[in-house]
Amino acid sequence: MSVKTWVAGIAVTVLLGGGGWYVWGSGGASRTEGLCGTPSGGTDTEVATGAQGIAVVEAIGETVHDPRAVGAENPQLVTTPVRIVEVLKGKFAPSIGVSQRVEPGGAPDSFKVATSNREVMMETGQRYVVAIGPGDLEAHPGTTTFSTLVEPARRGAEGEADHWRGVIAKAPPRPVCDDTVTP
Repeated sequence: MSVKTWVAGIAVTVLLGGGGWYVWGSGGASRTEGLCGTPSGGTDTEVATGAQGIAVVEAIGETVHDPRAVGAENPQLVTTPVRIVEVLKGKFAPSIGVSQRVEPGGAPDSFKVATSNREVMMETGQRYVVAIGPGDLEAHPGTTTFSTLVEPARRGAEGEADHWRGVIAKAPPRPVCDDTVTP
């Protein structure tokens, strides 16, 4: 088993539980970084503090099973292409793929959300608030973003923007993470 495979396997287990290490590839070069616990489904303040990016998005394509998002050792991811409607935190490309952890939904090729009671599966044409823990917000080739929150934009784009900007403004700063390694 290669080091990258080993790290990626552990990453999925630890990362989706709230913190740890993750790996993503970019043009043959790998980059490994440490994470300070990014809550999945915490309070709005916890999400705002832990997320590297938050945006109102519109799902623009079908959600697809994506075992390559971290590697074949993690077949429980789906990725949905989204268009960024409103950036609330971070710097996003105009469109990205957002990956969610899922579990089988019963029927063949169906899935349900596995991370928190606040998350939903995205549907084409619908708008959502997404918080991204680790990943590439600028959609560089060969990279993936991992959601820590996907919830319907019930207040509309402007209402969600007002709500989340207020939460972000009052949220404590993200803890300093001193375990970052870049080969």
